[in-house]
Amino acid sequence: MAVVALTIVAMTFTMQLVYRDFYTCVSDSLTKAGQVSCNTLLPEPLRGVIGVKE
Repeated sequence: MAVVALTIVAMTFTMQLVYRDFYTCVSDSLTKAGQVSCNTLLPEPLRGVIGVKE
C-alpha cells in the first residue's frame, strides 16, 4: 500500500515539474479568459483532463 501511495505522489510531483509553465500561467492569470488561454501550453489529450474548463 505504501508503494502505491509513493507512486501517486511521485507522479503528481512529476506532472507539476513537466507542466510547470501551465500551472504558472494559470496562477498568474487575472481573468477566466486568461486561464483558458493557458490550455495551449498542454498537449491536446490532456486539455480535457487537467486543463481549465470554459
